[in-house]
Formats: sequence, structure tokens, C-alpha cells
Amino acid sequence: MYSKLDEEHYVENPFLAQLLRLGWKVYRQNKDNPEEIKEIASFNSAFEPSFGESVKFRESFKEVVLESVLKESLKKINPWLMEDQINEVMRKITTPQANSFLEINREIHDLLLENTSVSENRRTGEKSPTVRFIDFRNPENNTFLAVSQYKVNIPGTEKHIIPDIVLFVNGLPLVVVECKSPAIADPLTEAITQLMRYSNRRGVKEGNEKLFWYNVFMIATSNQVAKYGTITSDFEHFVEWKDPYPYALSEVNPDGVVTSQQLLIHGMLSKQNFLDLLHTFTIFKEDSKGGVIKVVARYQQFRAVKKMVKRLKEGKTPIERGGIVWHTQGSGKSLTMMYMVREMYHQPEFGSFKIVFITDRKELEQQLRDTSKSVGFTVNLAGSIEELKQLLKTKTPDLVMAMVHKFQERDLKREFPVLNTSPNILVMIDEAHRTQYKLLGANLRKALPNAVRIAFTGTPIDKTEQEFGQYIDKYSIRQAVDDGVTVEIVYEGRVHSAELSDEEAANARFEDVFRDADQETKRQILGKYTWKAYLEAEEVIRDKAKDMIDHYVTHIFPNGFKAQVVTVSRLAAVRYKKALEDALKEKIAELEKSQNQKVDLKTLKKLKVGVVISGKQNDEAIYQPYTNPVEHEKIIQSFRLPFGKVNESGISGDVGILVVQSMLITGFDAPIEQVMYLDNVIKGHNLLQAIARVNRVYKNKSCGYVVDYVGVLKHLEEALAIYADEDLAEISKVVINKAKSIANLHYTHRQIEEFFAKKGLKDWRSQVDDCIDLLVDEQIRNEFIMLVRNFNRAMDAVLPDAEALKYLTDLKILSFIKEAARNRYRDSKLSISDASRKIREIVEEYIVAKGIDPKIPPTPLLDDKFLNKLKGKPAKVKAQELITAIKEHIVDHFEEDPELYERFSDRLKRLLEEYHEKWEILAEELERFREEIQKGREVENTFGFEPKKEMPFFGLLKKELFGQKAFNELSEEEVNFLVDLTRDVIEIIKRETKAVDFWESYTKQKRLKTYVGNHLLQKLVPKASAGKGVAENPAPYHADSLAKVIFNKRNEITQKLLELAYYHYGK
Repeated sequence: MYSKLDEEHYVENPFLAQLLRLGWKVYRQNKDNPEEIKEIASFNSAFEPSFGESVKFRESFKEVVLESVLKESLKKINPWLMEDQINEVMRKITTPQANSFLEINREIHDLLLENTSVSENRRTGEKSPTVRFIDFRNPENNTFLAVSQYKVNIPGTEKHIIPDIVLFVNGLPLVVVECKSPAIADPLTEAITQLMRYSNRRGVKEGNEKLFWYNVFMIATSNQVAKYGTITSDFEHFVEWKDPYPYALSEVNPDGVVTSQQLLIHGMLSKQNFLDLLHTFTIFKEDSKGGVIKVVARYQQFRAVKKMVKRLKEGKTPIERGGIVWHTQGSGKSLTMMYMVREMYHQPEFGSFKIVFITDRKELEQQLRDTSKSVGFTVNLAGSIEELKQLLKTKTPDLVMAMVHKFQERDLKREFPVLNTSPNILVMIDEAHRTQYKLLGANLRKALPNAVRIAFTGTPIDKTEQEFGQYIDKYSIRQAVDDGVTVEIVYEGRVHSAELSDEEAANARFEDVFRDADQETKRQILGKYTWKAYLEAEEVIRDKAKDMIDHYVTHIFPNGFKAQVVTVSRLAAVRYKKALEDALKEKIAELEKSQNQKVDLKTLKKLKVGVVISGKQNDEAIYQPYTNPVEHEKIIQSFRLPFGKVNESGISGDVGILVVQSMLITGFDAPIEQVMYLDNVIKGHNLLQAIARVNRVYKNKSCGYVVDYVGVLKHLEEALAIYADEDLAEISKVVINKAKSIANLHYTHRQIEEFFAKKGLKDWRSQVDDCIDLLVDEQIRNEFIMLVRNFNRAMDAVLPDAEALKYLTDLKILSFIKEAARNRYRDSKLSISDASRKIREIVEEYIVAKGIDPKIPPTPLLDDKFLNKLKGKPAKVKAQELITAIKEHIVDHFEEDPELYERFSDRLKRLLEEYHEKWEILAEELERFREEIQKGREVENTFGFEPKKEMPFFGLLKKELFGQKAFNELSEEEVNFLVDLTRDVIEIIKRETKAVDFWESYTKQKRLKTYVGNHLLQKLVPKASAGKGVAENPAPYHADSLAKVIFNKRNEITQKLLELAYYHYGK
């Protein structure tokens, strides 16, 4: 039962409670003492914890691995290991040899999967025996621990990060969890940002990479929504886990509604599932930009593999053991096939299987080759039909890849003999719709009569063609969009003079284009080539190219996305290159003439049009520049890169428009592509696959566009008609007409109108100051942020069309309200930086003209210009800006003098309570308070200490030993004691921190803490030696009670002194 919406009770504690149910041991770290971690025995119905015994897992906040747990786990899994061998193995996992963060993570991942060895088993004499870090076959033979508030040192500093939960298996930190209350605006973005900060992924050293050396995945959660990603995932690639397979929903939460967090925990963190994810479903692969990324399977991939394995084991006949996996385009079918291979080779009962892949994906071939190294099987590539036959004959368990595009159709039509009757053969067919696959598939049925066949498809199988059996698993287009794995596709039929919507229109337009041709030529063309010749006509192509460039420059280019043009023939593709380049030059000249500052002309001038078409023997010279495979690869690499980026091969991302005929319209993955201009009639499943080129997720990509110049919509409807009704419904939901995008824009705008109306601001456009005042309430502010974010996204999808233009003024006013509120309330979530580039370019000019530069942060509290900026503003505005500026200043400077800034925080609270909504008086009091903050300790009695560098130590010791007593409430004896104690502590700190590499040495820092801790106790024992040259001093009269305080808190006090010392002597 959730009674509170705060982070601890609504998110973190329920997370821990569910782990407890799944058999994890759960602990909470003492933030001031690394050696104290308390076990949580249970939670009550309000998620309040009951604590058990304290345990000691580590000595310092610098330690990220629980070495004592790792040592015990190694002994348990490998009981024959001797002490020195355990230490040797521990060094291998804790001191990796790789250099970069990602390479280290990969090295450790490989170690966990492939294990290591020592010279010999001294009990049996076995040489180079395998040493396992994790027992994957027996989950209960491992130690599963979760530690909340796991404080970790930032290397080279005494600053810390405190992840909400860290999950350990055998002492290794494999998962980091960040929790955020759902009451804040966009809690998931906040949580992911924090995870990126912790793992140093924002370009600055602000976290601890070592904690993430071992990381399998990270989790960001608000309970209502929980997402996971890896150390290479961008924001948009964090996704939910929506199926607890193999658990039923009733097992996840017997009491009612299941939250996203509960699904993720059961689905990913139950012991067996977690070990499976690590062992089988985590890989490193090349991304579309040429870099390496770490990937953990999505729930539908995990579920499909488990179901396929179950069917393989339990089915009685080949048809019962096989079936169809429908996972929509862009959802990772190739990786699902890869994971299936890995799962089979991890299970002994499949050790004798031969696996046959029928595919044309080069990246899948490379991925399988890389994987073969870790799972121990051979990949054989069949480059011809004869090679394939020979490979199929062998009885050896291996993996055969039949790369279909390398086979000649005449060879595919020749009937195969029976080659292998073994039932231990699995044939996996990628996109079984294609003609080549059908030909080869028919032959394989004869050649391998007892083989199991599983078809993978991104589009539903035609209901007349379900020869593979029943569906094993479905993951539809709608589910992929809902999960954020793909984006919606907006269809737009161009109302344009060059539009071809049916045969009559084609013939009419044909007469226009070929009016000068003689009748015989017309008859020849009309006899067979009416449609094709029309689409190849240079006049028609020029006309459409101008329209495409207009659309591209206004709709797509402003956000940095790219375009693909699909043509009817190779000739049309070549002609389109020149037509598009000419249209682009005209557009640039037009923009220069109009002095349009909103379009990035510098980048637009560099934009190149690339052509990728297939070659034929004895090709005419016109085609030869565009058929070279080496040049194709360069063009594709350039197209996949963002504008302005250059890869390691020196290829720049200048190719912005890619022109093709049949190549790259299926199986081609370029997330940066947002629009496909269709100038060729594609039918059936090929059409569904083609338009999916634009559905990949990319930063600020609100949707994909298909702009249709040939009227394929009717062919889409025909294509859908052959599928089952439920399949048709799934597809039609996400291939939406442009009118739906406009309807969504109206809806998001209406929501904003209703938001202000409910707050009494019906005329909000002329009540901007009242709107900004309204946002002082954080909950209202969070609601406003999300509404404007949705409106911006809807505007981005429709601009610059007329329906969006009528909302431009509102867009600008709302953006101004956001930025003005950002300045007043110092809330970075209000920044317009979360909008797309297209939106920012529209609104920034307006905001700057109104006196706010969104690129400049708010003026700091103690800046000389701060008060000048307040002049002339109403008292309420002055007070609110002072409040947020003071709060920000206290947070930013707290660590330099904790006792002083805690007093400032208390003083602010009292002022706000005393002068609540008395804006005139409050503004005056806050201005005076600002002066106090500016002067700091200089107006206090500093007892001979330097105010900024030494008094913070006096203040810290006063607070720790005498609590909330004010300075003037201390007795003379207490003051003298504190002065002497502070002087001694500072002397010890100055002396010890001069040591070489002090701030990198845990041993030296521990010695300092020991000296200081001992000295604190010695000061309270009359005539006791103060140690190491420090003078004796009398203790105050209540030494016994103080001694007790110091003895109980000495670790916390010395840790805080060390952190304060770093700020003043370590930076």
C-alpha cells in the first residue's frame, strides 16, 4: 500500500521489498560510515523497513566491489581454490587491462562469461582448471545482494555519488538503480541524467566509472514507469520491460494492478532471468554510426527465444517444433535470431544441433562470427548453392549461413536431393516473404525433411501462406511504437501537378510529357512502358525534385535528419541525382536572397545527394559511377552520420539525401533517416518493409514521414487486405494519415487552453506575468512542463504547414513563459533546450527580443548585476527571484562550509514563514539577507581563524559536538576547547595532506582519519598525550558525555572533516 509519493516510500522501498520477495538480500548503507551497512529484514504495508544486524562489506567509500563477498563466492563456486589463487583471480576481475571505459566493461563481461583459469588444481593436479566467477547453471549457488544509498567516492576528490540502489552478484556491482518520485516533472529524464552523471557520460569527470566497469544495465524508475539501458544507451534508448515472462501477472502483484517497476523487477531481476540476461542476452555490436554499443535484449526478444526453445524441446513433429516469429521492423529481429543461437549453445541438449540461417544481412553474419568466439561454435558461410549443399550434408554441429543475395535465381530453382535426415537441424529464415527465400525454402524442405523451421518476419505472414505453422511470438507495430522502440509513420499523399494516383492520371500526364514524340514512339512506350516512362521523364522528375527539396528543407533538415528517395528504375535514380542537386542550388539561392537566418545554410551548402543502385554486366557509362560497392559503403556510412560529424575513416556526414531503386529499401537501418519520398509503386509486404525505414528511434525524432508521389496508399490498403483482421488493425494504428498529426496538434493545444482555464487564466496570452506566478508551485510547474513538451512535439511533426502556423504565436508565448519561469525559479527543466532544433530556431528570436537569452543561465545571487536586474520589478517577482537564487546559492556552496550554510537555510525558512505573502517586506528582508550571505563569516567572531578556509572546521566541530547551540550560547570553557581542538585538527590536516598523491591514496587518507579520531578522544582525557607534537589542553567539564558522542560518531566526524579538507586543501 502506497501512502506517500516521496521517492523513498513510493519508489525505492517498494523496489527493495520486491527484490526481497525474489530472494535477494537487501541492505542500507550508512552514508557517514562506509563500514556500516544494515540488513533490511522486512517492510511493513507502508514500506517502512525493519532493520536487522549491521554487516561490514568494505572499509572505504572508494571501494566499489564487495571484496569479502567476492572472495567467499569464489570459494563456494570453486571450492578447490587456495587462498593465493583466490587473490590472483580477484586481481584479474578488479584490475582490467583495457584502457577505455567501454573496453573495460567488455573485458569484464567476457571474463564473467568465459571465466578464467589458474595454473593448476592443487587437489587433483589438473592443469589450467577453469575458475568461474558466476554459477550460471545453479542460481542459488550465487550471492544476490542489493544495497540502497550506496555511497561511492568520486576519484581524485572527497566528493561522492550516492546511487539509490546497487545490485551485486557475488560482490560485483552489476546493476545501478536511480529512483525518482513521480510527483516531479519528467522523473525518468531526471533519473537517466543522474545515471549518466554517475557514469561520467556527460563529458566531465563527475562520477565514478569504476562502479560501472561491471555494469550489465542501469535502471531509471518512478515506480509508475521504469526503464533500463546500458552504459552506451542515449535517453531515447532506455526502454520499459513489459512482460514478466515466465511469471504470470498474478505472481508479480497478487494484490492488484501491476506497475512498470514491478514488471521490470520480476522480468529482469528474478535470479534465473537476470543470469540469463547476462549470460545470453547481452552483446556488444556496431551501431549505425560505426561505433560500438552495448545491448541488452528487450522483453519481446527474451520472451520469443524462451518460447522457441520451449517449442523445440516439447514439440513432437517438425511443424510442432517450429513456427513464426512476427516482430515488427525496427524491433531487433536479427538480434533475436542471434540470441536464439546463443541460448541453444548454452544448453547441453542442443549441443548436437546444426543451425541454418537464411538471410541477406551482412551485419548479422558479422555478429554471429563475433559471438562464435564466446559460445564455442563454428560459422560457415555458403557463398554458392553447391557450397550450401556440401555444408548441409555434414553431421557436425555448426552454424551455416546462406546469404541469399549471393545466389543466382536459376540455381535456386533447381531441385535439391535429400541431403540430411537428422531431426537436430534448425532452419531460421529471415523475412520468409521474399521470392528468393521461397525458392530456397522449398528446396530445403526436400533436402532436410526432418528439420525444424522457424520463420522471422517484420510484417504479418499472409494468411494464405502460413506454411511454417502457428505464431510462436508476436510483437506488433503498435506495441513497438508504444514501447518507444519505433516511432509512428505519418503518411502524406502530395497534392501536386506531378502526382500519379491511378492509371488514367498516368496516361493523361504521359500525353503531356511526350506530346512531341511521334505516334510510333508513343505506341511503343504505351504498349509496355507508360507508367515507367512517365516516372523516368526528366520533366516530371525535375518537378518532383523541387517539391521534395522544398519539403525536406522546411520539414526535415531543420532537425538534422536525412531523406531517402525511392525511384522506379536505375535511370530514374541517376536523373533524380541531378534534379535534386539543381533544386537544392535553387533553394539555397532563394534562401540567401531572402536572408533567412533560420536555415543552416553553411551545412545545407555541403549537403550531398548519394545514389546507390545495382550494377549489371556491360552497363552503360551513365550507371557506372553509382554501382561500385566500395563507393556504396562510403555513401551509406556518410548517410548514417549526423551532419558535421567525421568518422575514423575520414568520412563526413555530408550525404543528406540517398537515392535508390531497389537497394536499401528493406533491411537497411539508418535511424537518422526521417523521410522517404516514394516515386515507385511498391506492393505487398515490400511496401510495409520499405516505409519502415523511417520508423527508427533517434533523438528529437517525433515521427517518420512517407511522402507519396505515386499513390501507394491504395496499394498499402491492398497489401493489408491479405492479412488477418487483428494484424490489419495493428498496422493501421501506426501508419497514420497526416490529418491525424494535425488532430493531435489541436488536441495538445486544447489541453494547454484547459490547463490555464482551470487555473482562472482564460486570457492567458495577455496574462503572462500571472502565468509565471502560477508556476511557483512545483506540482503545477511540472504539469505545465509536460503539456508544453507534448505541444512542442506535435508542432514539430506538423510545421511548417498552415495548420501549425496559426499556433506560432502561442508557441512563442509559451516558450517565453517557460524561460522567464526558468530564470525566476532556477528550474532547468523549464529550459526550451528540450525542444527540437526546428522549434528552438522559431522561438529563440522572440524570447531574446523580450529580454531573455535562453542560452545564458540566470545571474548568480552574489553577482554585481543581480540587484540591477531586479530593479523596476514588482515586489512579488523580486521576492520570488531572491528566494530561488538564495536556495540555489546555498545548495551550490553548502560543501564549502556546511555549518554556516545550514544556518542560512534555517534563516531562509524562518523569513518565509514570518513574512508569508507579505511581498514588500519579504523582498526587503531578503535583500538584507543577501548582504549577510555575501559577508559570510566576516561579521562573526572568528576566534583568530581565517574566515573562509579555517572557520568551516570550527563550525563543523561545533555542530557535531554541541548540536544546534549558537556560538553565543557556548560557555567560555567550551569555546576554548573548540578553538584548541580546531587548531590541532587543522594542523594535522595541513601536515598530512602535503604528502605526495595524498588525495589518490586511500592508505594516507585512512591514516589522517585515524590521527584525527585519536586526537578527538585524547582531548577529552585530562593530561593525555595529544600525539605527534600537538600540545595538551584541558577538557571541558562535561568531558564524559562528549567522549561518548565522539566515540560513537568518530567515523562520521572524521569522514566529514576529510571531505571538508578536500574542498579547502585538495582542489
